Amino acid sequence: MMQRFVYQLLFFCLSVIPALGQQQQQSNELDEAYRKELQVENEALTQRISSFSTDVKELNKRASAAIRAQEYEKALEIALELEKSDPDNADIKNFKGKMQLKNKQPDAAVACFGEAIRLNPKNKWFYINQATVLADNNQLDSALKVIQQLNAVYPKWSIGYNFKAALLYSSAQYEEALEAYAIAINTFPKSAQIVTNRGDLYRELGKKDKASADYRKALELEPNYTRAKDRLVDLYQ
Repeated sequence: MMQRFVYQLLFFCLSVIPALGQQQQQSNELDEAYRKELQVENEALTQRISSFSTDVKELNKRASAAIRAQEYEKALEIALELEKSDPDNADIKNFKGKMQLKNKQPDAAVACFGEAIRLNPKNKWFYINQATVLADNNQLDSALKVIQQLNAVYPKWSIGYNFKAALLYSSAQYEEALEAYAIAINTFPKSAQIVTNRGDLYRELGKKDKASADYRKALELEPNYTRAKDRLVDLYQ
């Protein structure tokens, strides 16, 4: 079963930022742990943009206006101008990839996210973005390779292992997915969303008691996490 909400967390990956450095759109599936991680990246990106040239900042304003008007072809044209102004900027490559995705160019977006990773292999979200596009185009093996690279760079980041588990889950590799969830749950940040995801796998495997335990554990981490509440109610209906 393809857990598409997992990829949306992923979230971040499919959403398009209005322009470089502006707040990411966030799915209602996200829990507080994910939101905090996204906030950290947004703040870091804003700081990086503050050092950009005046010309790049002006292009960024134009891109923002184009996206607000839903003129995505124009936004991609501006992304290409940004790239010409600063061809070795990983954040601009990432932005260009998002605009290519918005213009239904997934293969180009995958390549562009790969360039962003090459230029800045320490940015967690570039891997997430590339793997999400691959997963959404049913290239699960390729997506898994990207996430394994991320896991190697950040072996204690729970969100990376959650993505690995989601890919294995979608490939019906359930035991391997459970192993990845176990790593995710025992690393940081602690996430109600991740525990709920494992609960969903247990539910699919017919292990209702374990699913229930995970949903309750998720609510201990975040008492108002709606997805865990809903899953717990539905479990025995």
